[in-house]
Amino acid sequence: MRKFLTIILFFSIFCLSQCTEDNSTQGEDTPRTGEQLSKIYCTSCHMYPSPDLLDQKTWADFVLIRMGNFLGIYQDGNKYVDKMPNKWLEPGKGGYRVKQAKIYPDKPVISVEEWQKIAKFYLENAPATISSASAKTRIKIGIPFFKSKSFSQKKDILPVVQAMTIDSENKLVYATEFQGGMYKFNYQGKALEYLKGKSHIVDLKAEGNYFVTLDMASRYASDNPKGRFNISKSFENFRQKKYEATLEELMRPVNFTSGDLNGDEIEDYVIAEYGNLLGRLAWWEGKSGGKFKSHTLFPDDGAIKAEIEDLNGDGKNDIIALQANSDEGIDWYINEGNNKFRRERKLRFLPTNGSTHFQLLDFNGDDKKDILYSNGDNGDYPPILKPYHGIHLFLNKNDNYEESFFIPLNGVYQAEAVDFDQDGDLDVAAVSFHPDFQNHPQEAFVIFINDGENNFSAHTIPQFAAGRWMRFVTADLDGDKDIDILLSAMNIKTPEVPRMVSDKWAAADNAIVFLENTTK
Repeated sequence: MRKFLTIILFFSIFCLSQCTEDNSTQGEDTPRTGEQLSKIYCTSCHMYPSPDLLDQKTWADFVLIRMGNFLGIYQDGNKYVDKMPNKWLEPGKGGYRVKQAKIYPDKPVISVEEWQKIAKFYLENAPATISSASAKTRIKIGIPFFKSKSFSQKKDILPVVQAMTIDSENKLVYATEFQGGMYKFNYQGKALEYLKGKSHIVDLKAEGNYFVTLDMASRYASDNPKGRFNISKSFENFRQKKYEATLEELMRPVNFTSGDLNGDEIEDYVIAEYGNLLGRLAWWEGKSGGKFKSHTLFPDDGAIKAEIEDLNGDGKNDIIALQANSDEGIDWYINEGNNKFRRERKLRFLPTNGSTHFQLLDFNGDDKKDILYSNGDNGDYPPILKPYHGIHLFLNKNDNYEESFFIPLNGVYQAEAVDFDQDGDLDVAAVSFHPDFQNHPQEAFVIFINDGENNFSAHTIPQFAAGRWMRFVTADLDGDKDIDILLSAMNIKTPEVPRMVSDKWAAADNAIVFLENTTK
């Protein structure tokens, strides 16, 4: 199910479904039940969503209404109408593109009577409530080998940090404000420069003479392609708008990565254009003179993160990517040479999963790349706690993936495995944008310490309630050869946030917290 013109944060990730194909067998005399119909119509484009995935109210007030739209069943208030009301579409170019793409069918692909059977089936079998992911998880306040303190001076940067990156060569930190400017800090948290603006930069990388930014252009879900990607030689060049290359008219891009994909020793880029109802995953072939040629890998919305890696050991770089909308899953794009890639779906997830992030790494030391995957997006409808939100490790078993463990965590947006305590096994740091604010606010940021057998104890920072934490970056910031963390806040209030919680954010005014690793 798609999200309509609601606020989008960095990586805000949408998780419901669209079903537009009719795979039913026509001419049968026996009427189908609602369950039978649901399995016909709602498996044509994603995994089957059973009624127990959501509570009755969410099905009734949001999901079923939106699901019906993709089948040509339009309900405006309490009445059915013949076509999608124009007021539901984005005005201007975005709405026009959706119409041209025929995202919504001109004619129903199912009768109203059949649709009512499906709706009745879901409402009669959905639970009144569903459980929280980590209600039973005990999170201790204080992390044994970390000291935490404010990184930036108060008021230097607003606590609406949209993206951060570390330039380890020059010992600099860059951070962007939501619908605002960009800051350059040294490793001690002193603000060195500020670039005023109204950008929506959601991904950036800085390494020596390399400064790249990705601007998704709009805080709202939109199909108007105004996203922009800029390559500069330095922050100063970026400030002066001296670009080595620029890509425009991107569909709400949220992530990029780079590498040589065709062996010509020129840097190529993969950009995830998450979009809204339209989007794509594409790789951009680098040419001489700062020119690029685009190649579409997946021509639909929902791409949220990609990595470049030689996945099958044949000496050619491949692509692994996460699709986080509708048919959620992780795909390999195998490099077959001559600029051709073959898509292989490796993992498939439920359309309600809310995929948010993955990390490609060798978790168990067998020289094979595993996947640490997180799912916790909760922004398609008034947020509800879901028992299947959390962190999953999928081990590589002969180029297929098997789940090794699951750590429940409400609303997790990012999870990364690092040996923080340097004991030879990997710990997991995770941040939640949609924790259980009422009962378990400690979920906002957690480090899960590994005992060596993948049994984890959960720990948080004393400032867990001082901000709405959304992203973090890791590096050896103090030069003592262990890994520190910078944790950033995006203090935007959404419906599930109690007033007393948002008041604490305002009083604390913590934009970035420095977690100093004291292992060494």
